[in-house]
Amino acid sequence: MNRTNDELVDEVASSAEDYIVPMKRSGAVLEAMRAVDRSLFVPFADERVYADIPVPIGYGQTCSQPSMVAFMLDLLELRPGMKVLEVGAGCGYAAAAASLLVGREGAVYACEILGPLYELLCRNVSLRENIIPLHADGSSGIREYAPYDRIFLSAGAGGFRFDEAPFAGDLSDGGILLYPEVCGNLYRLRRDGETFTRELFCGVRFVPLVRGRQGG
Repeated sequence: MNRTNDELVDEVASSAEDYIVPMKRSGAVLEAMRAVDRSLFVPFADERVYADIPVPIGYGQTCSQPSMVAFMLDLLELRPGMKVLEVGAGCGYAAAAASLLVGREGAVYACEILGPLYELLCRNVSLRENIIPLHADGSSGIREYAPYDRIFLSAGAGGFRFDEAPFAGDLSDGGILLYPEVCGNLYRLRRDGETFTRELFCGVRFVPLVRGRQGG
């Protein structure tokens, strides 16, 4: 496919009002995605890298569809200075865009359990000082660096008994948790003190979240 990253982001912008729910992509999210060239994150030469589809990155994982990444970043309402946790960071594509939205005063903790993908993540974000790669099982959160202003999962909850409570408990007041099912809904929880409000967005599909021992 003879396209550019700018053309990909143009497609993400133009199709936004027909994607899951009718809403325009924010200018800040689109600007961040223009600054993150997707071809630099995919480890294999693939003519589909500038297509608005998931692209395999090995080990049963994908670099998520750009429209989905943009949609999730908009739902997270990221602002400069925020501390963010991403679980299932893979190649680092979404983390890189998020890092631009939180700025130098913010931080993105990018968690990846699979050893080879963690190594890829580290290479891809090595020049981004506000991204902290973590090689860990994040399927129950990462308590060490909590609380977080925002938490999002870039893989689907399913295949094991998923518990959102540890993630919700690691949110700061006013924080947002965003996570998808493997095939089904995308959930957004917003914390207000000890009260949580929930929204769901129908019709998503993700690779399953991996849990277990670090490595391979």
